[in-house]
Amino acid sequence: MTETMESVVIEKLENLDLNKDEILKRAEQIDKDIKDGKYSIIPPLSGEEQKLLDEEIAKRAPPPEGVPEAVDFPLHDLVRELELDKPVEGTDPEFYEELKRKDAKTVYKNMKEVGFQVLAESDLEKLKIPDSIAGKYLPDLARRFVEFERRVKRMERMLWALPREDRSLEEDRFEILTELLDKSCQGMEIWEEHCERKIPLGHRCVLEGELIHLITSKFDLIEKICGEFHKLKGMKSEVDDERDMLRYEIRHCDMIFTEIHEKFLKSYLDMDW
Repeated sequence: MTETMESVVIEKLENLDLNKDEILKRAEQIDKDIKDGKYSIIPPLSGEEQKLLDEEIAKRAPPPEGVPEAVDFPLHDLVRELELDKPVEGTDPEFYEELKRKDAKTVYKNMKEVGFQVLAESDLEKLKIPDSIAGKYLPDLARRFVEFERRVKRMERMLWALPREDRSLEEDRFEILTELLDKSCQGMEIWEEHCERKIPLGHRCVLEGELIHLITSKFDLIEKICGEFHKLKGMKSEVDDERDMLRYEIRHCDMIFTEIHEKFLKSYLDMDW
């Protein structure tokens, strides 16, 4: 570096507005927020969720001798055990806070777009999203699967609370809705099956994003129908149409889940999709 260039650099550094006290204060606040759990990828159960869970556990009959008690949130335990919720080193904690505020359908509907601006056309064809990009999203993806577990419990309570009589149209609707919920939950089983397998992070990010988008859309549909359940009371023709639509949604889940499962396996075996 020439003497002239060096003097220019020194002058620019001297003119930088660096408030040391403000920087230290901000760092201390971030440390405090981390200790208080603000930046925890997976938030704890809310007071209401914990209360309902405690009530549910209290009503259960004890398991037979030698049979372990059921685990309420197995994916939560798995994520913690494998540290899948561990933030990527060097990533701003606010990045994950911002993702929490975004709907899964807007973030992960087409995860391939995340890396478009840094990929060559040949890389896009092979889905080589750089690990530096894909890896940052994996803790948030894991968080969303854990939150699915909690959402399923809320939806089960909502379904069981639906007013219905034996052999009624409402009972038929209840049964098909529970079938769709069960089918949607198979996406969580697919994630659990593949979460420990070594596959390219870009592939994992895209496939988990597709799972999350599909599961979210089905859960949203179930909740919407439950919220308007009374509107079709006694309307057989409309109920038949709804049943046909929900049957299609179940078949759609089957088709997409099979496709995603096969892609996971192909990625694991280093095969093209």
